[in-house]
Amino acid sequence: MRTIYLDNNATTAPHPTVIEAMRHVLEHVPGNPSSIHGPGQAARAVVDAARVDVAALLGARPTEIVFTSGGTEAINTALHACVQSAPTGSRRIIRSTVEHEAVIEAALHGADEVSVVGVDAEGRLDLAGLARELARPACCVSLMLSNNETGVLLPIQEAAALARAARVPLHVDAVQAVGKSVLNVEEIGCDYLSIAAHKFHGPKGVGALFVRRGAAFVPLLRGASHESARRAGTENTAALAGMAAAARVMGCGISERRAHLRQLTVRLEALLADIPGVRFQGAGAERMPGTTNVAFEGLEGAGVVLRLAREGIAISSGSACSASMGGGSHVLEAMGVPYSHLFGAIRVSLCKQNTADEIDLAAAAIARAVLALRELLPGV
Repeated sequence: MRTIYLDNNATTAPHPTVIEAMRHVLEHVPGNPSSIHGPGQAARAVVDAARVDVAALLGARPTEIVFTSGGTEAINTALHACVQSAPTGSRRIIRSTVEHEAVIEAALHGADEVSVVGVDAEGRLDLAGLARELARPACCVSLMLSNNETGVLLPIQEAAALARAARVPLHVDAVQAVGKSVLNVEEIGCDYLSIAAHKFHGPKGVGALFVRRGAAFVPLLRGASHESARRAGTENTAALAGMAAAARVMGCGISERRAHLRQLTVRLEALLADIPGVRFQGAGAERMPGTTNVAFEGLEGAGVVLRLAREGIAISSGSACSASMGGGSHVLEAMGVPYSHLFGAIRVSLCKQNTADEIDLAAAAIARAVLALRELLPGV
């Protein structure tokens, strides 16, 4: 059966150059990067080169890059650093209602207090609400650049200006933005920024945290003095080589990639628009191209996902990453999506390798799935 993979916000397939880079290191660079002999120094050269490539991707200095096991660790490290370096009475984290669970949980279990800034019905951040929260002491603002469920872009530069004026550090979760948007930490104005390689055609289990020079830092993982004493643990040399290869590939051709993703997104949404009871989330906001969140009245999104899986089409449910006790997506709840649609959401997320033919086949399959499910549920 032909497989059509449309779940790229969950993970992406490794680029061929990534696989080759990792294979080379696994076969020919066996040393520990901390060892001073020849094989160790060869491994150290791989790590150093990877740091240069990742820094170039983000417009940062190599010394400002800390390698991690992925986006979750990068996020936890940033928030931990902000909380632990803050004086008593200001260990408060400010986040939006639509952040990833990594931010929600790290803030909940790390800070003395968490303040939450809402979004409107399209998922746009309440900047006035953020300004109000910044009127009293806080140790960090943490915001995602592009929402993983809806693709809605948060006004990061405006938020950075507000945080800077209040002298509060800003952490940006840019996990969903690499390769689809030009990232420059100087233009963004953030103090910390997290990425994960498997979201931009690199390997799973490796990521990076940008820490602005002079920003407060307290290690999350302690042990030996790896990563300039910022993250203990022997570096995963092969994975870093893979992430570096992905960074080089995804740092180029961004305009063409965005245009391709935008065309496919418009095509998909036009094909789905005539399905009865359809509702697109965030369609009125500025979105990262390549992400569509669509819900069908009265249905369970998981049912649509399973029916498409039988046809070899991989998408995800809008409630798959929910932190809500009720089982619905906390992102869609924050946007005020009506109960009639809250559980019927699916997410289709694309990459450069997807084609118009795949979009046509997927749209037809979604329509068939919705029709079949409605036949099983009279009155829906």
